[in-house]
Amino acid sequence: MATERILLTGATGYVGGTFLDRFVKSEDPTIKALIIDALTRTDEVEQKLKEAYGNRINTIRWAGLTDLEFIEKTAANYDIVVNVGSGFIADGAKAFVKGLARRVKPKAPAPWILHISGCTNLGDKPITGVAHPGRVFDDANSRATYDWCKEEDERTPYPQRTTEIGVLTLADELGVNAVSLNAPAIFGEGTGLFNTQGIIVPVLMRYVVMKGYGFKLNDTANFDWVHVEDLADAYILLVKLILERYDRGIGHIPSGKDGIIHPSVGRVLHTEILERCLDVCFADGVLPREDTPREKRIVQKGLQEIADEVAAGMLDLAESGWAGNKAMTGTVLPRLGWKPRHLEEAWAKDFHDELKALKENRRGYVFDSCVGTKA
Repeated sequence: MATERILLTGATGYVGGTFLDRFVKSEDPTIKALIIDALTRTDEVEQKLKEAYGNRINTIRWAGLTDLEFIEKTAANYDIVVNVGSGFIADGAKAFVKGLARRVKPKAPAPWILHISGCTNLGDKPITGVAHPGRVFDDANSRATYDWCKEEDERTPYPQRTTEIGVLTLADELGVNAVSLNAPAIFGEGTGLFNTQGIIVPVLMRYVVMKGYGFKLNDTANFDWVHVEDLADAYILLVKLILERYDRGIGHIPSGKDGIIHPSVGRVLHTEILERCLDVCFADGVLPREDTPREKRIVQKGLQEIADEVAAGMLDLAESGWAGNKAMTGTVLPRLGWKPRHLEEAWAKDFHDELKALKENRRGYVFDSCVGTKA
């Protein structure tokens, strides 16, 4: 078991850092026997990782997801790639698949890539296109989700969806096992050494504190949600199943065009998130201020304004995220043994935690790093 080779992307990120921390600290006998290799970019990062995790981690210097030749060559040395860095750079993600494909041999178990993607892939277009307010994607029928995403991306390409479909399609073609955790809104404080903040609640909390009110593009936008530790544990569970099962998870874990999995725990309307932000701000005394509304208010806004203010200028991301219906049902992970620990109580508490973090200047905008435009 200790000879298994696992490569991690995103060690400095929110999900990747939490995965690495929980992986190294796991008391599970299978996981404790493993050393993980992490792709890094700087001496400072490497030193900090080594100081924290010692001989449980090796670091490998790379230039990022655009260094395709390096990625392919490196991935060829591994049994499992845990790709929880950016899900927005298709060529880089597919290079991992091409590298893993070099390990595909007759009568030998094929390698795995465990990819990360996001719920905005599933969002409808209620402002610029077609609305589907009652639609729910269920990973019990993952092929239908794949087919819809593929067709939608041919009509309207979206980088994160292009990447997800590209990884799963190429993996099927090359004989590599691939699963994509299509994550909803991820919340909670990460346990990694670097970025420990999520996106949705911190961004909306900052907006409310700055403006004194919330915003909406419509009344139907929604998010499912999952705690970052539970999401990290889902990846650890998949690694454990691959290593422990006689079939290496093949046929047990959905893969390829059947491999879109939803790690969903709860669901909420966009407006309900803003209402919670307003509630904690008013209860704390942060709001109202002299220059803000005296009552809790959610204001109708335009798509371009919201794209510029809270979506890094990306109109498609703004519409899918802040206006879209992205409802998902996750049945696969619970069947595999996933047991999320952070439920409604943790979700409610997170709004208080995020306001506190913002007041302590521990929060900022993160969409640039999310899409991979920053290290």
